[in-house]
Amino acid sequence: MRLIPYYISAMLMVLFYASCNSHQSSKGTEKDIIAEFDGEAIYASEINTIIKQELYDELCRIHNIKKEALEQLINVKLLQKEANKKQLTYQQYIDEYTDAKIKKTGTDSLLKRYNINSITEFRGKSAYSVPIGSPTGKVTRLFHLKGAIVNELLDSLKRNKKILQYLYPPKSPSIDLNSLHTYYRGNLQSKVSMIIISDFDCDACINAHSLYDSIHQEYKDKVKFGYIHYSTMPTFAQIASDAANKQNKFWEFHDSLYTHKGYIDSIAAFNIAQNMSMDINKFQNDITNNEGKKSIEKTINQLVLLGIYATPTIIINGRLIVNSNSKEEICHLTVSYTHLTLPTN
Repeated sequence: MRLIPYYISAMLMVLFYASCNSHQSSKGTEKDIIAEFDGEAIYASEINTIIKQELYDELCRIHNIKKEALEQLINVKLLQKEANKKQLTYQQYIDEYTDAKIKKTGTDSLLKRYNINSITEFRGKSAYSVPIGSPTGKVTRLFHLKGAIVNELLDSLKRNKKILQYLYPPKSPSIDLNSLHTYYRGNLQSKVSMIIISDFDCDACINAHSLYDSIHQEYKDKVKFGYIHYSTMPTFAQIASDAANKQNKFWEFHDSLYTHKGYIDSIAAFNIAQNMSMDINKFQNDITNNEGKKSIEKTINQLVLLGIYATPTIIINGRLIVNSNSKEEICHLTVSYTHLTLPTN
């Protein structure tokens, strides 16, 4: 007998009480009914609510399969182009290239270079160590060696190619940021939003700042840009930026923090505020009264509940974007979702 997990049981109770206070039309039409008993209808929307997270996890699994397949297809096409240049078949090119590499450098040198010290084979769930000197070991060793040579070749080819991938992860459920404390700029009336969840003290966020700033410069008249704080706990830089916001100088302060060289302590923050001609007494009071800190703590907790734990994170019109540091990819997604026009330059 399969037990229903507690959270599903709780969700069923919520749905039950909700159904007692809602009309049938709010759940769906007659064609959306997927089960009936004792005159009671069960709708597809009710099931989707219960398994929302499971469906998302499954979509992520499918996305990873597609992503791996895309990477393999890119590899094949890159190698095929090289083979075409030499008027060889794909396999002829691979054999010719790897054989020439082995002949020129030597097997032992390459084995050391690629750190191929031992060979492991799997039979079922069991792993077996294969002696390199055995007939099986020699064949398997050559196979691994050629694979390492090809991977190195692919790395070299990719460095010289501008490869853009437009295969994005599925939309995460419940990414609703409306209740979070967000700082906005750009076209505040736009229906298109790009939200950055970031941290002034995060190296990856600092490195990505120039990318996000360039996107803002090109789309500031068409897109509503937002910024949300995230870290394990409120930092001084975040609290200081919230204090700057109370003097309508958040974004100027934000830019100065990201371009600041070195650790952002109170001295650095106050120097920046002074250079921006802020009211220093008000700035200090807004830092020390704990209102900003409490607001940021609330935001951090809300983000955790939404399943967002990393910085920087980009959310475009409710869609979570991960692992993209390409301006072209981000702009392409913005365009595909919003029917905007890409800059021509």
